[in-house]
Amino acid sequence: MPNMKDVAKRAGVSVATVSNVMSGKKYVSPELKRVVLESIDALQYRPSKIARSLKIRKSFLVGLLVPDITNPYFAEIARGVESIALEHDYQMFLCNSDGRSYREEETLISFLGHGVDGVINVAPRMDEELLADLSNGMPMVILDRHLKIENPLIDVVYTNNFKGSAQLARHLLDKGHKRFACISGPKDVPSAVRRLQGFCSELEKDGIKGEKLKIYFGGFKYEDGFKIMKQYILKLKIRPTAVFAGNDMMAWGAIEAAKQNGLKIPEDIAIAGFDNVLYSSLVIPSMTTVDQPKYEAGRTAMKLLLEKIIKKQHGEYVDTRKIELDSHLIVRESTQV
Repeated sequence: MPNMKDVAKRAGVSVATVSNVMSGKKYVSPELKRVVLESIDALQYRPSKIARSLKIRKSFLVGLLVPDITNPYFAEIARGVESIALEHDYQMFLCNSDGRSYREEETLISFLGHGVDGVINVAPRMDEELLADLSNGMPMVILDRHLKIENPLIDVVYTNNFKGSAQLARHLLDKGHKRFACISGPKDVPSAVRRLQGFCSELEKDGIKGEKLKIYFGGFKYEDGFKIMKQYILKLKIRPTAVFAGNDMMAWGAIEAAKQNGLKIPEDIAIAGFDNVLYSSLVIPSMTTVDQPKYEAGRTAMKLLLEKIIKKQHGEYVDTRKIELDSHLIVRESTQV
């Protein structure tokens, strides 16, 4: 198996020049770079990641922890993370917590044991202080949850959930709706809480509260939206004319339950979601929802993590960065008569 010395010998340059071409850290003339790359290609040289990681004390591994790998929302985030990771020669461990805090704790401990250089933790449910303790000096980016704690090795990326759900509520009010139901996400998920707060706050501006607004809680899954719509909302004596589900998965379930009950959407009941995953434009009728920059959120999180990793390696000071991404309403057929 060829090594860096073989490449240098064939190209007629020093090993240091080959190293500089591969790392890109120092300038190498275009002519020398071309000769080195031709030699690498001719010899089919592939550097050992293990040797490289031992030399510079980096594993080139990052952990990505998500609540539900079957939810396309998290899949789009993972694609964004991976796109930046691959650009920087990093591999990604993808793990699923199933929305359980004890699984989050076990996975973070496992990541530490595997020597990852950093972690991106999406929508964690565990206590903030425990989350900080488990980072154990490891760079981490929290995505889709706003944290109050200040930890130099933890950055935060989140979407303005309050604004997005408030925009949706105003859209439904402007369409003339007076009675509402909300299928919220879990009470212990901060992003779900903010979506519910934004929706209810906007409705209250028009005096919509109490019996005019029914609130139910689900687990962000299709089955939750279907069950709550079928077993509770559709059985109300005075049925709401508009339903807001805390994510597109539950909204999809609610739409299918309403259709099975013979209702027309949006003529009989309007239904909207949150996230704007791919299929929200493909279901029938197409779904009104709130768009989040999922892919870009993943890319942003990975960029922040890489900066954190590099600064830690060089012993440089790092601070906590909190980045808020915008959301915006997308109106489609499920609410637009």
